[in-house]
Amino acid sequence: MSAKAVTGAPTGERDGDLTLADGRTLTYATLGADAGPTVVVLDGPCSRGLARAAAPAAIALGIRLVAPDRPGAGGSTPAPQRALTDWPADHAALLDALGVERAGVLAQSGGTPFALAVGAALAPRTSGLAFLGAVAPLDDPATFAETGRQLRTALTLARRAPWLLRLGLRASSRGARRNPERAARRFVKGIPSADARELADPALWALHVRATAEILARPDGFADEVRLLSAPWGVDPAAIRVPAALWSGAEDTIHPTAHSRRLAALMGGAPVTVVPGTATFGLLPRYPDALRFALGRTPAA
Repeated sequence: MSAKAVTGAPTGERDGDLTLADGRTLTYATLGADAGPTVVVLDGPCSRGLARAAAPAAIALGIRLVAPDRPGAGGSTPAPQRALTDWPADHAALLDALGVERAGVLAQSGGTPFALAVGAALAPRTSGLAFLGAVAPLDDPATFAETGRQLRTALTLARRAPWLLRLGLRASSRGARRNPERAARRFVKGIPSADARELADPALWALHVRATAEILARPDGFADEVRLLSAPWGVDPAAIRVPAALWSGAEDTIHPTAHSRRLAALMGGAPVTVVPGTATFGLLPRYPDALRFALGRTPAA
């Protein structure tokens, strides 16, 4: 396999691509510090938004972030027949290509089960798992019932009418291409005031618009990941021996705090920090704590 760095992103984001052993391409970005300990960022489907938002904190802490594009996202080769538990092999190949023996993981939303799979399969190479707005296994009826309406609808379509999910996502993709600002605003209707204050920062709003456009630019890749989320994950959280901690916004209605508590219980009582008055963007001030935990630098607080 080979790795090739591609530079020149105006935000300081450094793109790269990796040819895997089976011939697939895995694209990724490095952000944050140019060198130092590494945290792999696993965001929701087709998104690098979390890594970009965490980059300033990573720079301040001297941490390098790596944001891989899972199959079907960015320039990564689609692989619709792959299972969620196939991801750790790609994760390990990326670490090898970057010369990293051990890394932390920062995960959010739909990145949760991929982080769990890494923790289960690559424990010796994983210093810690830090979750922001986690989801619990969605094949559990109680967890599914607690999930936000928008995500619950997508999961239902993935199970019962995947063709309809793809059709809807392709329509949203066309709308986002025409008016990315409008698409981004739809994602944040009714957010708590703490989240709105964070998004009032023009730089963070620009990141949100860019991430929304990227997510919707790959509707088939997004649909493939929703399918994986909706099915049994094939990972036993109780078997994970990597330190884990979770942060959740008390007002998060998409992946509510009940999800974090359920997942923490499945993992044997991992600590959960609930942040009052916030959903997802309002967790931004907690990113340094999560990054430090992922590297084993400090206990969750």
